Amino acid sequence: MTVLTGVRPVITGQTAKMNERKLDLAEDLNAEKEKHRELAQKIMEFARDRIMLSMRFLNRALFRMPMIPSDTVATYGVNGRAIYFNTEHVLRSFRQENNRCTRAFLHMIFHCIFSHPFRYEDLEREYWDLACDIAVEQAILDLHLPDIQLDDDKKRLRELERLQKDVPILTAEKLYRFFLDHPEKAQAYLQSAGLFEQDDHMHWIPKKETDAAERTGDTLTTDTRTAMVGCHEADTGEEGEQAEDIDEVLVGQTQDDWADVSQHAKLDIETFSKEQGFGAGSLLWNLKEALREKYDYGEFLKKFAVLGEEMHINDDEFDYIYYTYGLQLYRNMPLVEPLEYRENKRIREFVIALDTSGSCQGATVEKFLRKTYDILKNTDSYFSRVNIHIIQCDSKIQQDVKVTTDEEFDAYMQNVQLSGFGGTDFRPVFDYVDRLIERHEFLNLRGLIYFTDGQGTFPERAPDYETAFVFIEEGFDIPDVPPWAIRLVLREDEV
Repeated sequence: MTVLTGVRPVITGQTAKMNERKLDLAEDLNAEKEKHRELAQKIMEFARDRIMLSMRFLNRALFRMPMIPSDTVATYGVNGRAIYFNTEHVLRSFRQENNRCTRAFLHMIFHCIFSHPFRYEDLEREYWDLACDIAVEQAILDLHLPDIQLDDDKKRLRELERLQKDVPILTAEKLYRFFLDHPEKAQAYLQSAGLFEQDDHMHWIPKKETDAAERTGDTLTTDTRTAMVGCHEADTGEEGEQAEDIDEVLVGQTQDDWADVSQHAKLDIETFSKEQGFGAGSLLWNLKEALREKYDYGEFLKKFAVLGEEMHINDDEFDYIYYTYGLQLYRNMPLVEPLEYRENKRIREFVIALDTSGSCQGATVEKFLRKTYDILKNTDSYFSRVNIHIIQCDSKIQQDVKVTTDEEFDAYMQNVQLSGFGGTDFRPVFDYVDRLIERHEFLNLRGLIYFTDGQGTFPERAPDYETAFVFIEEGFDIPDVPPWAIRLVLREDEV
């Protein structure tokens, strides 16, 4: 039997050398990775600075968020609090085409000033993702700036031209509504979604969904949950060295913070576009959508409420002490009884004027009338006996229907027939209502709501009752109303 001597010390020495070599390789890899990360960071800063030089109106937005290298995102990502980028993707994109990183950076900034990440919770996300990306790319292409142009923009322009035949104004909100109303066409447009994608919208998902997915484990895939957790850890600076240099003041921006940025950007763009002469049409339309005030039509309708008495026990003004004391003292003889009347702010007399000119679509008018009726009927906003006149008018009075009970309103709604469809003139309605008041058809008319497209002649003098003009936003400028009137702009989906 042969005995090997001195073999173990040799093997042990070779193992030690291999371990040392592994450590050296690991250090080299880490050093190389750090170099890549630093280079990618510089490229992102370079992209930001290029945008600042050509679009100074975005200076408030460009420096608002820290830029964080992250392995949880495949390309880029933004959520209004920070910008995330994949190091290798940045380097690869920059090698392919210098403008790619600049384009992606501007794409993410536009998402934020258009408030796209802040509406993700209650929407059909596949449609919203596509609508947001298309709206942003359209706004970017409208600028015609050389620093953000890409080689494949011609393909995007062809697709956008095809899409504008269905949706003339390409804002995310209008595109989203179109996709919801036309799911078959939406599926066709989804086939070209890759043309407009520049970033990953995973960061838009609210953190509470991440927590819920972690608890249940059956809503999202493991990879998706891991990415979501990584995104939110980066928000709070839990990625270690990646977030060391982040200015804590910048982290945690909210939708209200971005609304302020968007407002300043809009004002600057309007001035800058006139000075420089570049196209900012789509950019301004999207900013107007982002800054548009949201109205509760039900609350708005209550502006026309009036005080009136109705048969109803008034518990608020009832004193139980005297009531129970009387029962004890006089044996079932109360000293006071509940009030049989109480005052409520409710609608008793009201006028709904419907513009039935050719420019107002019948379906939209019916939706508005039904919406108004549903609010009146379901929220106890009017008395059991009312005096509501529903007047149809184009350039002259076409129809006046008087409604006094719920049953009459129901009967009218079952047989709504619009008539007219000529020109628009608001004055006949006010003259007609004045004559009704003279004939004592109204005792205390509180208000009139005029549903119209606004393309008509307003009265020169203010009426004796409150008046509101309700417009449906169709992508065109809404006219100003006289100072004595209330102006309300609704989207069709709000009606």
